[in-house]
Amino acid sequence: MTEGHDHTVETADKAHERAAELLTDLVSVASAAKVYSEPVVAGDRTIITAAEIHTGMGFGYGLATGTRRLASWGRDGGPRGGGGGGGQATGRPVAVVTIDPDGVHVQPVLDRTKIVLTALTALGAIGLTLIRLRRAGRRYVVGGAD
Repeated sequence: MTEGHDHTVETADKAHERAAELLTDLVSVASAAKVYSEPVVAGDRTIITAAEIHTGMGFGYGLATGTRRLASWGRDGGPRGGGGGGGQATGRPVAVVTIDPDGVHVQPVLDRTKIVLTALTALGAIGLTLIRLRRAGRRYVVGGAD
């Protein structure tokens, strides 16, 4: 094997190890301990919050081989590789669970911003659809003369 190939394999191994670490970190975020809070006891009431957790990640690696001089890199051709990746985890509260002598009560946490943005998006889509249908109706006469 060539020295360049050994370096490329070493780089790929490092990228694989880092991706495995990232995946482990993201999976640990979505544990039950992160979804449900520690119970808070106040008198005869116990309160627990529940959250929604989303995680995502992506990564990739590429390898190129060649024998021509790579002028833009200022090096001779040979095995070259590169990779990258990233991840994200987000969470938001979704409910408050209250346990008292009267029983268990679950109160949803409404995200008003999300509701308003969803409604505006839906209204915008409906409006654009109506505009396009109106324009299409002007171009084509349904059931009209030839």
